[in-house]
Amino acid sequence: MTPRDLKTKEEWQEILNRFATETKMTATLTDSTGKQLIGTNSRGPLCAAVRENEKALTFICSQTNTAMLAVIRKILRPELDLCEAGLIRVVVPIVKDGSLIGQVTACGLASDEEEPNSFLVSKELGISEEKAIELSQSIPLGSEEELREICSRLFNELNTK
Repeated sequence: MTPRDLKTKEEWQEILNRFATETKMTATLTDSTGKQLIGTNSRGPLCAAVRENEKALTFICSQTNTAMLAVIRKILRPELDLCEAGLIRVVVPIVKDGSLIGQVTACGLASDEEEPNSFLVSKELGISEEKAIELSQSIPLGSEEELREICSRLFNELNTK
């Protein structure tokens, strides 16, 4: 079973668009293995630069994706963490009959508690630290507390009959 068995593509896209707007992040629907099914297209300049660089994408995004998926499989509850670049990533599991069947993820917001890791970003992208700081200047700040509340609401919406 996948999330697509629960809702139409259009319904999921509406949920993702709303979630992306509420969180100010790029949102994605994945299956239980983390494979992307659909997503929103908005990305800030820092995330766009990372996604265009396979080495950086592997180090900055993939490690966080893998670690958070492992946690979600165990706890079956929303989770918030920072990626290696220091940006917020949230995961809202979709649970059916006690099993993870998919997840809604969002990423790319700067935390109001932490600064992006411009040193690591500069090294992974092969750019100056000044350029990495410049890329991160336009990233909106978000409250981790508010994001936890948004994720909790979505979790309840997706996992109650």
